[in-house]
Amino acid sequence: MPPRFETARFHIESGPVSLFTRIRHILREPMRLKAHGAHAAQRLQQRGAPLEELTNFDPESWELVSAEVRTDTGKWVKSTWRIRADARDWWVVVGLGNALVTVIDVDSWRRGMGQDIVTGGPLYAHVDSVNAELMRSA
Repeated sequence: MPPRFETARFHIESGPVSLFTRIRHILREPMRLKAHGAHAAQRLQQRGAPLEELTNFDPESWELVSAEVRTDTGKWVKSTWRIRADARDWWVVVGLGNALVTVIDVDSWRRGMGQDIVTGGPLYAHVDSVNAELMRSA
């Protein structure tokens, strides 16, 4: 089944700053992530992930890595955070509604700066503008 909308990925190190400021504003409180989706449950089990630690979201101790936005609206739909748990590094993908989308155990050296990261151009400017305006009105 094709996705309902196209997304693009941005990295914390290359911005836009307004996007990551907005994500930190939205996800500013510790919370329990909901791991109800079949994909999330399957990945947690397959990867032997520590459920308790990976669903206990704390923006103060988790490291924001990247974000995906809708290309049509420029708005955030999910973000990836790094946490060390069970003697491993994990990327936890957090979606709208405090949903745990998936978990990936990663090598500690991985930064998430793949070639699909948007670092400039019209989409970058659009995402920056949209999120700056959303923060002004928040």
